[in-house]
Amino acid sequence: MKTILCPIDFSEASKNGMEYASHLAKALTASLTLLYIRVSIWPEAVQLEREVLESNEAVQSQLSLFATEVQKEFGIDCRYHILQTTDTFEEAVASHASQFDLVVLGTNGADNFYQYVFGTNSFHVIEKSKCPVVIVPKGCAYMPINLMVYAYDPETNPIFLIEQLKKLAVPLRTEVKVLHIAEENPSSEIKKKMEILHDAVKARESKNISLSFDFSYSDEVAQALDTYIKINAANMLALSFHNRSLMERLFSENIVKQISMVAEYPVFVFWR
Repeated sequence: MKTILCPIDFSEASKNGMEYASHLAKALTASLTLLYIRVSIWPEAVQLEREVLESNEAVQSQLSLFATEVQKEFGIDCRYHILQTTDTFEEAVASHASQFDLVVLGTNGADNFYQYVFGTNSFHVIEKSKCPVVIVPKGCAYMPINLMVYAYDPETNPIFLIEQLKKLAVPLRTEVKVLHIAEENPSSEIKKKMEILHDAVKARESKNISLSFDFSYSDEVAQALDTYIKINAANMLALSFHNRSLMERLFSENIVKQISMVAEYPVFVFWR
């Protein structure tokens, strides 16, 4: 991962995301691009040219200052881009992210009841983007990623996305625990799938990544994940994401959505 995109709107959450992204870019020897999105809700409206120019100048000045400070403090290539669009924030980020290897997004979590029900901006970015995303909660300071927990369920994600996981884990030289959370009495079929997976991954395991497997038993998956992360002092949670059918949306919980709203640690989410 050599190119990182970090959306910023000058909020405390986004500035914290920028600092985390800067540390991560340094650890990965990657470049960092700060993205400021100006959304217009009336595409037909003719805005006053002077007001737009003055506003853009102020934004550009602040972004230039941030980029200069990041380059000086972290010794990485940092640039910025202002995107004026009629798309929504998440659509604009997802579209721009196609040019990058990773998106790092600072988030406040769920600020109100609407977001808790329908999802945060960060969740919608994940849902629309094909680029891997790291969500950084407000107040979460960067720490070297020595331990990453990859939550894996063979029923909802039948393909073990080891290559996507390795793109971040290998260059950071982080240990990875593969965690499966099952109900009190997991089926023999699930146990068999995990045994086959364990054997297959171990057989292909390279010296560049340290993998181990663990189980936890709970009916509350998001809560069990959160507890496991904290007890094991993990530095990052990894989740794979897939588009769900209407029936899945209506009748089963979405762990990525829940975690994106309540996590107090960075979450790495990637696609097949």
